Amino acid sequence: MSDSVDVSPLLAPQAEGVSIQQVSSRCGIPAVTLRAWERRYGLLSPGRTEKGHRRYSEVDMARIQQIQQWLERGVPISQVAGLLAQPDTVVSARYELSDGPWQEAATAAMTALESLNTRRLEQLLNGLLNDYSHALVLEQFCDPLRARLAGTPSLGGLLAVLDSVLMAKWSSRALSLAPRRREAGWLLVPVGSALPALELAMVLNRPLWCLPANLAAGEARSVVEGMAGRAGGVLWVVDRWPTAVERQPIGKAAARGLSEACWGLDLSSMPLPTEVSLLSGRRQALASELDRLQQSWSQI
Repeated sequence: MSDSVDVSPLLAPQAEGVSIQQVSSRCGIPAVTLRAWERRYGLLSPGRTEKGHRRYSEVDMARIQQIQQWLERGVPISQVAGLLAQPDTVVSARYELSDGPWQEAATAAMTALESLNTRRLEQLLNGLLNDYSHALVLEQFCDPLRARLAGTPSLGGLLAVLDSVLMAKWSSRALSLAPRRREAGWLLVPVGSALPALELAMVLNRPLWCLPANLAAGEARSVVEGMAGRAGGVLWVVDRWPTAVERQPIGKAAARGLSEACWGLDLSSMPLPTEVSLLSGRRQALASELDRLQQSWSQI
């Protein structure tokens, strides 16, 4: 294996704490959101270096995890501060069925879609991303909204409008995740729509490449060969059952010694090379799985 690529853990604490970029990668929370939690809501108070850079302690990390837990229960970000010091008992129960900000956001999104106001839709999305993680926005806002539109045939045109906005939004962000020179990264390859792969890239929030479309067999071979010295691995994000042609490139990366996995549809009934891992579960659970696979590759 080449030793030219850094495959060290994503979070390497510095002497005075952890940087905001490292916290963002570990927790899947954009740096802009962490700053909003600090400045707008007073939820965080990280230390600072002599140059003014934020540094997060283990206490800060535990607090971030606590904030995320409240948000996942449906508590609006504006109400979290009053709950952090309270015991996690009866007070949490009354929020279990709360819609938080999501129902209001869904209503506003439908109004924007019906008037084809894509600018308003993007503003709404940006507002949610300022306060919440990508994982939470996707799970509580985007996924239910898309399911609602997909479940009503007459709203198919509005679903296409929503998907075009989401594709543009996530594609722009995904470009900024491209690994730097000598940095390891995973390659996300869509099978079917590219939107699920882009959404996953937003949640992973780590060095990666995310392709905007399926790869032909010859193209896949070329890309895999180019990745041979960049480590990481190849993750096939499966949005529909692959055709025979689409299955051909699966396993090529593993044959060259790279980590390779599939996530999305259940492919357990499909004959795949034994070296290709089948992953399942929520988007936010995949980060640790990819770390495990990448670590296995680095030890070969």
